[in-house]
Amino acid sequence: MARKPATMHGFVVVDKPAGITSHDVVSRLRRRFSERRVGHSGTLDPDATGVLIVALGNATRLLQFLGDLPKSYSGEVVFGTATSTLDASGEVTATCDMSALSVERVREAAKALTGEILQVPPMVSAIKVGGRRLHEIAREGGEVERAPRPVTIHRFVVGDVVERVDENPVVAIDVTCSSGTYIRTLAADLGELLGGVAHLRNLRRRAIGDFIVGDVHDATSIDTAPLQSAVAVMAHLDGVNITMALVDDATAAKVRNGRSLETLGVADGRDGERRIVLNERHELIAVYSRTSSDWRPEVVMPEPLA
Repeated sequence: MARKPATMHGFVVVDKPAGITSHDVVSRLRRRFSERRVGHSGTLDPDATGVLIVALGNATRLLQFLGDLPKSYSGEVVFGTATSTLDASGEVTATCDMSALSVERVREAAKALTGEILQVPPMVSAIKVGGRRLHEIAREGGEVERAPRPVTIHRFVVGDVVERVDENPVVAIDVTCSSGTYIRTLAADLGELLGGVAHLRNLRRRAIGDFIVGDVHDATSIDTAPLQSAVAVMAHLDGVNITMALVDDATAAKVRNGRSLETLGVADGRDGERRIVLNERHELIAVYSRTSSDWRPEVVMPEPLA
């Protein structure tokens, strides 16, 4: 049986609640919009809340361009207790007395975890090793060697002590980082740097790029978040090496056949730059990237997206 063609195209920016998975959000939006083809831009843990960008229909082809957007998080680091998952959902694996720890020392240690650093992905992550996801191996009680990965911590702000648990401090943090960063690992590494252990709790993703909870691009509930057009969402990617190009209908027809933009009279641009191509009705028809000598299509839409 032939697959039913997609009929709903665009993005939904959701404020994910705690207690459900990112896949649960996708499933609920699939039912809400009666659209089979749905995907998201980056997993949030079940206990975490905050911004999750979900694409429907042919807009799922554009998710790859949202992956490089920086992300901002708030959370709390619980010092003196380590867990199996590095967050509050896991079992306690170690404890120590860190009751004398000051916020000033925490702030000083956070400086060593700012900038370009190497991170070992946690065993509860979705990264595949040997063809299997780490969290699947972890559920079976296994553990495998993981290679450190480079990430960038753009901003690591340590706030105040919000409470004490067994006399150990719980400290608020705000982090802005590159895609692929694990905040739970950051919390555990912070505890280790301070000569003890720590885990993360109350993680909230406050922003993905310009998509911010409670700001101009409000992330709202799964049941009420509106369907946003692909053009509206992609327009907010300016600043991450993406620009817009408007072409006439004759050129648009050539673009949709995968023609090089260089041969279509669009010759300017920097290596690595991307250009979102719109037709005369301001519908998105393709995304091109600049190589050393030409513009080449990365995605050509099967039909124009508003």
